[in-house]
Amino acid sequence: MKAVLASPRLLTQLWRTDRRTLLHELMLFFIGSGFILPNEPVWSDVFYIGIIPLFIYAVCKKDFDLHLKSCPATLLAAGGVMIAFCLSIVLNVATPSQIGPAAFWMWNIICSSIFVFLLTDAFAKQADYRERLITLMIGAGMINIAIALPLRLGFQPLPWEGDILRMQGWGLTRHPILGAVIMGGVLLMALSRAFSRHHWRDWAATLAALVFVLLTGSRGPLVGILLAVPVLAGMKYPKTILTALPVLAVITAIGLRADVGVFHLVQEQIGRGDSHRFMLWSLAWNDICQMPVFGHGPAAKFNTPGEPFPHNLILSTWLYAGAVGIVTLLLYLGAVCRSLFSSFDKASRPLSTAILIHTLVSSMTDFAQVVKGPAPMWYMFWLATIFAAQIAPRSKASAG
Repeated sequence: MKAVLASPRLLTQLWRTDRRTLLHELMLFFIGSGFILPNEPVWSDVFYIGIIPLFIYAVCKKDFDLHLKSCPATLLAAGGVMIAFCLSIVLNVATPSQIGPAAFWMWNIICSSIFVFLLTDAFAKQADYRERLITLMIGAGMINIAIALPLRLGFQPLPWEGDILRMQGWGLTRHPILGAVIMGGVLLMALSRAFSRHHWRDWAATLAALVFVLLTGSRGPLVGILLAVPVLAGMKYPKTILTALPVLAVITAIGLRADVGVFHLVQEQIGRGDSHRFMLWSLAWNDICQMPVFGHGPAAKFNTPGEPFPHNLILSTWLYAGAVGIVTLLLYLGAVCRSLFSSFDKASRPLSTAILIHTLVSSMTDFAQVVKGPAPMWYMFWLATIFAAQIAPRSKASAG
């Protein structure tokens, strides 16, 4: 496998000979930069300046020789999601004052479409892109943690939860919930490597990511991890997991009853209540019933301070893009699952399945507009699901 990141010399050579591959390589730099750059606006500028102009140039030069029959089904299904949101935006423009927000969200959809296309295209053209991305995510994630722990000492007690820790991260992991979702994927990648290679560095990376997630105090991502890890371990070691799970269940029951250590933290997290989720879901359903087919558009917000969206992938998509959006979303997720379980790369299936489970479970309590971007949603949803689809060059695997 070649280096995780291309050298300046190779990038220069690709500029002259293969701009399509150059964009794939730059995508790795862009994905890694989200963990290291200080905030989302700076990271977004990397995409605006470093990716979009080159992509437009490559399209004009016809560097992408694509046909519908050769496109992965997951890419076509993702396009359906984008179109559903576009339709909702157009149908909700009723006054001149709504043109500005509509244009803003159209720009978000264009950027998200470019990201999804380039990432899918990279997987479909480079057999080693998946392993390089895993190495990049783990390495950049550890740098992010090394920055966040000493510099972002943002332990802030929430008004309704007493002394629960809510550590802020760094860069795109700054928000406790979003950071926990992103770092949960890093944890699963590191754990999969640890299971395969049995190297202390992989176990250390897994532990570091787990500490990060625990310190954020985000329950949805943590539940996603707790469900994904047994699946990952069980698919890799079916016989061992049958013995380990009952033992872990007994230890957990005793620990919760004793209320000590990490189990005390779990008890406090449970005691936090529903964090207004049921109220938000009720508001979302009331709004959905008003415009169930095409939705209210992604600019719609609740009149609730600090909680303007449903915090749920299904309800959010239905609210913003209507039933049309829900259908396209389910078709996309179906295409991802079909691609995953029809892939010839069975050795990678445990990690892909675990990533997909973590993403979907986390999305039930924390996701908003999937078309927003550049934004953490690109890591939380699009990167995770495209990675889970196990798209690969057709000569080596069935493209999804």
